[in-house]
Amino acid sequence: MTRPDRKTLQEPGSRRIVRTGRTIDDINAAARAGFQPLVQFLRPSPDVHFSVAIFQNHATGEIQELSFDLREWPSDGKLVAGGSYYPYHFPSPFAAYLLPRDLVVGEEVWLDDLIEDLVAARGSNGFRPRLSAAPAVWNGRGFDILFDPVQDAECWIG
Repeated sequence: MTRPDRKTLQEPGSRRIVRTGRTIDDINAAARAGFQPLVQFLRPSPDVHFSVAIFQNHATGEIQELSFDLREWPSDGKLVAGGSYYPYHFPSPFAAYLLPRDLVVGEEVWLDDLIEDLVAARGSNGFRPRLSAAPAVWNGRGFDILFDPVQDAECWIG
């Protein structure tokens, strides 16, 4: 299989869109509407994170959240805390791809809300957001996502 180009990785094009249910009610409603839920547990990736620095003003004691970009650091305060964190919150510890009943093995689709955590970009200062959507191929048991974070993630500098 040939690697998709960058544009193909960023938009659905003519592919069928597979939606994601993130609550029991949404998943059950889709099942009643004829979709087959493919349920998966969420597994947050340690590679997906944001980094922050917390500064405290010497005079007022007020704090400020900034990135690790040294150009943003205030001269009237001190760094009191900093680190990386997982910035995403979901309503359930599981989700389901809502499969059309006529999905065939080998069909390329667009997953509009990825359950898997894949790094979308690598930014300076600890910025590594998760990929929200991607093309994938149905293999009969799950999806082979056509995005490789090592090869396809954007690199942001600045």
